[in-house]
Amino acid sequence: MFTEPKIVSNDQLKSRAYIIYYYNGIRYREYNGKRLNLDLNPNYCTNLNDKNRLLTTLQYEFKRALNSGWSPLQDLSRQRTKFVDGMKVVLDDKLSSEYSRTYKRDLETVYKQLIAFLPKHLLNNTVADIDRSHFEKFLNQFKSSNRHYMNKRRSLSVFFTGMIKKGFTTVNPALDTDRLKVKSVLHEPYSPTELKEILNYLKIHYPNLYLCCLMTYGCLLRPHQEIRLLKKRHFDYELTRITLSGKENKSGRIRSTFVPLYVKLELESRLINIDNGDVNIFTLDEVPFNDDYFKTQWSRAKTEMLKIRLIRKGQTIYSFRHSGAIAVYRKTKDIHILQQVLQHSDMAVTLNYLRGLGEVSDERLRDVLPEL
Repeated sequence: MFTEPKIVSNDQLKSRAYIIYYYNGIRYREYNGKRLNLDLNPNYCTNLNDKNRLLTTLQYEFKRALNSGWSPLQDLSRQRTKFVDGMKVVLDDKLSSEYSRTYKRDLETVYKQLIAFLPKHLLNNTVADIDRSHFEKFLNQFKSSNRHYMNKRRSLSVFFTGMIKKGFTTVNPALDTDRLKVKSVLHEPYSPTELKEILNYLKIHYPNLYLCCLMTYGCLLRPHQEIRLLKKRHFDYELTRITLSGKENKSGRIRSTFVPLYVKLELESRLINIDNGDVNIFTLDEVPFNDDYFKTQWSRAKTEMLKIRLIRKGQTIYSFRHSGAIAVYRKTKDIHILQQVLQHSDMAVTLNYLRGLGEVSDERLRDVLPEL
């Protein structure tokens, strides 16, 4: 816990001025930027205007450092860590932690790209010694789309946040770079007629993709990680319920979902002679398909279905989950139930989900707010 840094000064040039704040109940006075490894010495100024200007800058830098997680108790020697070494420490820490495959992949990619981009002599500098413009130029390479740019910016920020927590630096220059507005991707839902026709097509031409889409709709699981990695042991004896551990689904909590009869019948024909609980329901082997298997399958199938006008451009593999969510809401008119089956941690996410699909308008949202 800390208080906001304040300037203590008067109109006397020779009177020593400083920044004061409390950290965990202990008072700190900062007369210069040495603790932040910054060349700021307001008390050395020869006129009041310069002195006040540097005091304001010093106040800003300490405020930003504290808000970024910096502690005045940190060892200054750690802030002299080479930038390349600090990046590697954070990367190794993230790769050894229980984050998603895509999260780790994105961090590893940005790490390699940034190390290749920066001149070698800068890699051996501390973070504070590298001009922020270098990081801006690095991110500007990825402006092919706003989403691509912001994904890179977010990954870069993760490294600086990690280095701040480890005491390697006090600032996050990624936060000072441009923010670009990202438009949400619309997964246009299917009508009941479209749903049946598309599933029938997939059943004939892409059996594995068919089962994946059927479960995305009927069980409301996510296709690429949750469904692709399903094993026989995730189902109960009668194939009526799926149970996933916190590590096996996006919510991070144990998830249990019922299996509709039409999904159960498809599973029975596949798994009737399978006794090994570690067998994947798609490969019928202990090794699952690769990470992009359903992405590739869907890309091929969608190209074909667009040609015969069986599907619309805005419809995706996630449209099956969205269509399932709409069906649940129309059947129950209960947003709390929908939140449970979708495994959203916050009701606001579910409300925005339905609003984005056009099922709930801003006016109707008012009707579900609690009354006192």
